[in-house]
Amino acid sequence: MDSRMLVISTVARDLVMQGPAAWQIAREQGLRLTFAAAQDGWSERLTALGTFVPLPAPPSLGPAALVRLGRALARLGEAEDWDLVQVQAPVAAAVWRLVAPERLRRRTLYVAHGFPFQDGDRSLASAASRTVERFLAPRSLAVATVSREDHAWFSALPPHRRPAIVWSLPGAGVDVHRFRDAPRRAHAGVPYVLFCGDLDANTDPLLAVETVERAHVSLPGLRLVVIGEGPLRGRLEELARARPWLTLIDRADTMPAWVAGAGAVLAPSRREGMAETVVQALAAGTPVLARANRGSRELLGDGAGMILPASAGAARWAAALEALLRQPPDPALMLDRAMAYDLTAFRPAYAGLLATCLEATSRGSGQTEALSAT
Repeated sequence: MDSRMLVISTVARDLVMQGPAAWQIAREQGLRLTFAAAQDGWSERLTALGTFVPLPAPPSLGPAALVRLGRALARLGEAEDWDLVQVQAPVAAAVWRLVAPERLRRRTLYVAHGFPFQDGDRSLASAASRTVERFLAPRSLAVATVSREDHAWFSALPPHRRPAIVWSLPGAGVDVHRFRDAPRRAHAGVPYVLFCGDLDANTDPLLAVETVERAHVSLPGLRLVVIGEGPLRGRLEELARARPWLTLIDRADTMPAWVAGAGAVLAPSRREGMAETVVQALAAGTPVLARANRGSRELLGDGAGMILPASAGAARWAAALEALLRQPPDPALMLDRAMAYDLTAFRPAYAGLLATCLEATSRGSGQTEALSAT
């Protein structure tokens, strides 16, 4: 097979962080990859895997930014007759399904790493997102979800509102053994907890800072290590100047050591599909304290970690962190949970998804029978 696959996301970092195993599998199946995203410090890594096409800077939800993105994606749709198009990141996926020509919509796979709504969220923004997704869902060949809650929501749509292929993936593919066997990072006897992720309002790193600050009453030597990039970086740098216990790291090529050496991982994201950092922590035997969302419920339920309601404030987080450090979950339970999202589970699931999509496009996606994989 020598087919061309276009992969679209908002920023290059998302493609590097969410899909390294996927791109290897795609290349093994003979797909030539072209990545399209806004350039950032991660873009070079994609050029080693295929062609990189820069898109406009990460769009806000403002009309002008969305129009710029739409025009850029429309030009991509005209540039080549791609055999398969994979989109991820809600904004990029929505705009592509609106502007792509019909022939490419019939070859489009949306890998949803987390819909911008979840069970229990009754806000107007969530309701609007559900409405948009119901409208756009049939404008693609396939949708693949990475969490059980998202898969259940999508599968419950009426048949005429779903694409031909509805697929469930076990996360994005984490090399569990790499984290299970990672050496513990030396920290000179000073314990630390870890936050890793995009630095934005959804992931809420500021709550992690306030949690550790409050925990200092009982744990005065505790440190917080924050790994990530994003719009809140400047605010965190400002906080770090007055807090010697707060350490910021731009990029972490040594993530296994940081995760394995932490006393706990803080995961206060409001919305999350399947947080790779949580899977990595479970693999390393590092306890996780998380805000309730679709991903944390699936990964940490039944005693594999500690979950707090969305309304919990920093005082409750600090008390929960102290309790978690005193009595962490059973490491065997954590490792068993992580193994469900290991590469050994992801590889056949994603390879099967690609094969099913390519088979459907080869015989005409308009005639494809509805397929579902769980």
